[in-house]
Amino acid sequence: MKYILVLYMCSMLSGNCPSSSIAGYQFTNYYDCVDAGYAVAQSTYRNLEELEEYNRDYLEQSKIVVKFECKEIGAKT
Repeated sequence: MKYILVLYMCSMLSGNCPSSSIAGYQFTNYYDCVDAGYAVAQSTYRNLEELEEYNRDYLEQSKIVVKFECKEIGAKT
């Protein structure tokens, strides 16, 4: 199987995850996808303040987190 890494921007305050994006990474196994997912999610969160709509006050008030999942794609070969 192959897996793609999908990131979600979520508010722990509302419980909503209104946006998602495919991180552009593809993996041949689940373990490597999850391992990379933690690193990419952390890096993404740390860089949020560079975006105007994600200033620190907004991150604090909305309790924003970056979640991820490894979605299975294709058939086992």
